[in-house]
Amino acid sequence: MNLSNLRFISPKIAFALVSFTLGELGDGLNIFQGIYLVGIGWNEGSVGIAISLMGLTVLLVQTAAGDIVDKTKVDRRIFLAVASVVTALSASAILFVREGNTDHMMIYITKIIEGIAGSFIGPCLAALTLANFGPSSFDKIMASNILWAHIGSVVAAVLAGTTSYVLYPNVKYCFLVIGASALLAVVFVYYVPEGDPLMGRGFKGKTALDEHGQVEHIGSDLDDDHDVTEPVIAPTRSQHLASAPLAASYWDVLLDPRTLVLCLTGFFFQ
Repeated sequence: MNLSNLRFISPKIAFALVSFTLGELGDGLNIFQGIYLVGIGWNEGSVGIAISLMGLTVLLVQTAAGDIVDKTKVDRRIFLAVASVVTALSASAILFVREGNTDHMMIYITKIIEGIAGSFIGPCLAALTLANFGPSSFDKIMASNILWAHIGSVVAAVLAGTTSYVLYPNVKYCFLVIGASALLAVVFVYYVPEGDPLMGRGFKGKTALDEHGQVEHIGSDLDDDHDVTEPVIAPTRSQHLASAPLAASYWDVLLDPRTLVLCLTGFFFQ
């Protein structure tokens, strides 16, 4: 486990701060953007298309995004930082929309890009949480992450509304909140440990962090016939990833009754 980034703040707080700032990114303040576009001359149908394009993109891309995050050999923190920046940049394109019912294609394209980038944020955050805290503390930490993400969404709305009120009639500058949130997210991602990349895929790991940030053993570090007096040489990151066990097939996962229950629950919830 890479503990080199455990500086100044604990891993749980680092995840909370990242979740908070990603929550501020939210859906790019889509509600505010819709109202703003109508205010500068867009018709409601065009606004609906723009917002629907983002939602449809997320629906189509999120499964592939999760699969990429699951299998990647790239540090997932890089994925998370890049996805945050791209989401913010695409959402901030609204600053360049001119008065009148115009610039539709720019917003349509950037909303699709925003949907693609945003699809990687959830899987990255979940995989990093599992990679660091393992299955025993995963639920508690993810619950904390989700709580702080919702708080971030509320704070973003308040900041956007306050900025619009103070800078009225230049209300479009409220969307600078999105860029500031992405910048803070990238800063806080630096303090999130990489954890065990394979444990982030759901494979068994040997060590994990508890909710207090203390390292705990969750598996055997040594084989039964290993001489405990001999030093244990930790494998490099590439060696560790190269020794990945064989994952279950998609067919096995989809036919698992627990997967079916989860999918049905999500379907009826929506």
